[in-house]
Amino acid sequence: MTKLFTLARVVTLGSVGVAATLWVCLPVQTSAQQALRQQASGPPSASAADAVSPASSARRVLDRYCVTCHNDRLKTADLRLDRIDVANPAANAEVWEKVVRKVHTGTMPPFNMPQPSQDDRRALLAWLQTSLDAASAARPNPGRTDTLRRLNRTEYQNAVRDLLALDIDATSLLPPDDSGHGFDNVTVGDLPPTLLDRYISAAQKISRLAIGSTESSLESEIIRLPADLTQEDQLPGLPLGTRGGASVSHTFARDGEYEIQIWLARNLEGNVSGLREPRAHELLVLLDRQPVATFTIEKPAGADDTLLDKDLKARVTVRA
Repeated sequence: MTKLFTLARVVTLGSVGVAATLWVCLPVQTSAQQALRQQASGPPSASAADAVSPASSARRVLDRYCVTCHNDRLKTADLRLDRIDVANPAANAEVWEKVVRKVHTGTMPPFNMPQPSQDDRRALLAWLQTSLDAASAARPNPGRTDTLRRLNRTEYQNAVRDLLALDIDATSLLPPDDSGHGFDNVTVGDLPPTLLDRYISAAQKISRLAIGSTESSLESEIIRLPADLTQEDQLPGLPLGTRGGASVSHTFARDGEYEIQIWLARNLEGNVSGLREPRAHELLVLLDRQPVATFTIEKPAGADDTLLDKDLKARVTVRA
């Protein structure tokens, strides 16, 4: 409904400064009339809204810079972007992931072809990445995952160390793992019976080391040093003033008296390596950095050193 309001406006007439009052009537529309006029004009056209939408902007960039090569006729790189729906990237996620990688790294369009502006490139990437991320978050698909996965040797050794504070040598307890592409933890899904037996045997040995045993039994362990371990220089962790030797960590399962037997390295002829001089050498045995035995080794007069290391034994009392 239209109402007529009267507004007063002062207007100066003539050049002599005589003031007169002129009453002017102006029609004023109410909000109801404005609403009726807006309804009559109708809502904004859908085409105008689509013209500025991210999907239509992405389609414009693709049609101008990409579809020239990647169309249904040329099929360059087996990629056709002229018929694919850019408004719904989730429907062809693999294709759009490739497009995102190429556009993000700047490899597409090629350097010798027209290039989109940085704003167009950023807008295209923003639309595709946002749509793909939203679709992935709504329906995550991690692929097929194994219900159970065994640990490889390195992981098993680290787990025992972290849980039981035991430093074990998993290579002496378990067989090597199959490797693929330089990794040994990618083919550990299966657990055949023979390998399961090795894991059970390893667990039994480790549990005895962890909690000990009240039963007394004779056990032995041979520790072999690398053949290329240098014996000419002072080694890290060994006492100052010494040369060569070795440092070995061993876990004692229980309190008791242990015998340490030392065998010297020999060459292909069966002779002790390093005894080229007639002078004597001292061999020092330490346990937790405390000396427990000292041996003197020298080349025998008859040059037969077959039995030179038969008496290199030390008995020590150990508290586990």
